[in-house]
Amino acid sequence: MYALLVKSQNAFHAVAAVAVAFVTAAGAFAPAPLQAVPRPSQQAAPAAAASPPTVTVEFRALLPDGRPFTDLRPEDVEFKVNGRPRTLGSLVFVEPGSEKGAAAQFRVPPPFATNTHVSTSRDTIFVIEDDSIPGNMTQPLQAAIRQFVGQLAPNDRAGFVTIPRAGLNVGLTADRAAIESAVSSLSGRAPRTEAEADGACRTQQVLFSLLNMFRGAVTPTTMVIFSGGLTPPMINQLTTMNSTTDLCFIRAEDYREVELVLLESPLSVHVVHVQDPTGSGAASSSVQAQGVEHLAGVSGNTITRLVGPSEAAMTRLAASTSASYRLTFVPEESERSGQTYSMSVKVNRPDVEVVARPSLVIPSRRASKTGAKAVAPRDMLRVGDAFRALPLRAAAFVSREGSADKARVVVMVEPMEAGGSLKAAAVGLYDEKGKLAAQATADQQSLSRTPPMIALVTKPGTYRLRAAATDAGGRAGAVDTTLDVKLSGDGPLTLSSLVLGVAEEGRFAGRLQFSDEPTAVAYLEIYGVPAGVLSAKLELAESDGGPTAVTGAMRITGEPSDDQHVALGGIPIGALPPGDIIVRAIVSLDGVAVGTVSRTLRKAAR
Repeated sequence: MYALLVKSQNAFHAVAAVAVAFVTAAGAFAPAPLQAVPRPSQQAAPAAAASPPTVTVEFRALLPDGRPFTDLRPEDVEFKVNGRPRTLGSLVFVEPGSEKGAAAQFRVPPPFATNTHVSTSRDTIFVIEDDSIPGNMTQPLQAAIRQFVGQLAPNDRAGFVTIPRAGLNVGLTADRAAIESAVSSLSGRAPRTEAEADGACRTQQVLFSLLNMFRGAVTPTTMVIFSGGLTPPMINQLTTMNSTTDLCFIRAEDYREVELVLLESPLSVHVVHVQDPTGSGAASSSVQAQGVEHLAGVSGNTITRLVGPSEAAMTRLAASTSASYRLTFVPEESERSGQTYSMSVKVNRPDVEVVARPSLVIPSRRASKTGAKAVAPRDMLRVGDAFRALPLRAAAFVSREGSADKARVVVMVEPMEAGGSLKAAAVGLYDEKGKLAAQATADQQSLSRTPPMIALVTKPGTYRLRAAATDAGGRAGAVDTTLDVKLSGDGPLTLSSLVLGVAEEGRFAGRLQFSDEPTAVAYLEIYGVPAGVLSAKLELAESDGGPTAVTGAMRITGEPSDDQHVALGGIPIGALPPGDIIVRAIVSLDGVAVGTVSRTLRKAAR
C-alpha cells in the first residue's frame, strides 16, 4: 500500500491554510459555521417485488474431540421452529479469519462502529468476574486463558474485561505481547467468605454489566465468561438473608432479560466455572454454583468447569468455537412479532454433536409497514432492541470540558448507504450499571452537517454508547459500542481524541470514511501550558503498533503560553488503494515524546 504513497509524497504536507475554530455550542469537534455538503442525487429505482426477509440462525456442529465438522449439506439438517420443520433458505459454513486477505484487514482497529454484522476476524473476549474468584485461583485462571489463546491463529484477536468494576478493559487486539500483559494482570479478588446478601448484590451488578456488553455487540464474537459463583433466582423473597432496605433480590426475570438480549446479539457466550478446591470464596457455595449453571443455561452452551488441569477442557473449547454454521429461513408472516420462539437443530451425520440455542427471536415487521409510525431515536435509547433496518456507522471523540471532572463527547453518525441522509438522531451514554448517564438529540443544524454530529458532556469513565437515528423513509437504526471517556496522557500535557477529516473552504470537517479525497486532515487538541518547545508529528503504519511507514510534521497553532493548542497535519491519500491504515499523532516537548493518540483511516472504493 505504502509504495504508492512514498512515490508521490516523501513526507506529509502541512495544511497551513486550514483555519479551525471550535466555537459553536456543539463543542470541540464542531466546525462553525459549517454549511451542509450537497449529497449526490439518486434517481429512484422502479419498485420491485420484495422477497420476504429471512431470519439467520447460528449453530455449531462438532466432532467428538470438539473440532468443527465442516461438511454439512442442507439435506443433512433438520430445523424446527415451534416444533414445526422449516425449509432452509441457505446453509453456510463460517470460519472467521480464514478468508483470503483477512489477516491484512483486521490488523487495525475499526475506524467506527456499525450495526451491520460484518467481520473477517475470529474475535474472542474474555470476561472475568474477578470478585467471585479467590486469589489462590489466579494462576489456574491465567493458565486456562493462555491455553485457549495458544490455540488461536497469529492474526486472531482477543480482548479482556473484568466485571462488574471494569478494572481491566483491553480492546480486541492480535498483539500477543498486549494479550500476555492483560493475562498477567488478572487476579482473583474474592473475599475468603461472602454473605449471601453480598453475593446477591454482586450478582445483580454482574447481570447489569453483561446486559450492557450483550447490547453493545454488533459483530459475531466468542465471549468466554469466568466466574466463581452467582446467585440463582431466589424462590423465597428473603431466603435466609436478613430483611434490609437495600436488599438485592435476584429474580428469574433478571436472568431472562439477559437471555432475551443475548438472543438478539451476534455473540456466542460460554461460561467457565472457576471452582476453588479449598472450599473458600463464592465458589464454595452450592447455591452460587447453581447461579453459574443458570447463566450457562441462558447462553445455550455447556458449562466448562475449571477443576484440576485445564488444558484439555480449554483446548476443546477453543477448537469448538473456531467455526459455525449459519442457516436462513423465511418465517410465517404471523410469526414476525418480535417474540421468542423455541427452535431445534439436528443433523443426520453420525458422531456429530449440534450446539445451538434453544430459542430465537423473530423480528417484527410492524415498523416497516407502510403508514406505520417510525420509532423515535430518543425512544430507541431506552430499550435494548437491535435496530438494523437503517445501516449506520458511528464514532465518538473526546475533548476537554470546562471542569476537571467532565469531558465533552462528540458523536458522528451517518448512514452507510451512499447518498443517504438522516431525519432524526440521538445519542446516549450508559454507565457500568446500565443507567442512562447522558443523552442528547440532534437539531437540524447538526443533521445538516456531513456527517451529522451530536455533542454531550459527561464524567470520565467507561460507557456503552448508543447512537440511534431514522431516515425519511421511517427506517430505524442503532449502533452500540464501548466508549472510554478520558483524555490521553497523564503527564504535563493531555490530548484529545485524534479526529480525521477534510478541509472545506478553510475549515475542518470531520469524516468517518474517505473515498476520492486527495488529502485527509488530522486534527488534535493539546491541553496544558508546555514546559518546553512543543512539536507534533504524524505517522502512518500498516497495523496497530506496527512499524512506521511514513512520517511528517504537524502544524501547531497558538502561543507558547496558551493552555490549549491545536495540531494539524495533512495526509495525501489520493494515491492510496482502498483499505485501512493507522494514523498516529505523537506530541513532544523539547524533542521527547509525551503523548500519542491514533485513529484508523479507512479509504473505501468509490
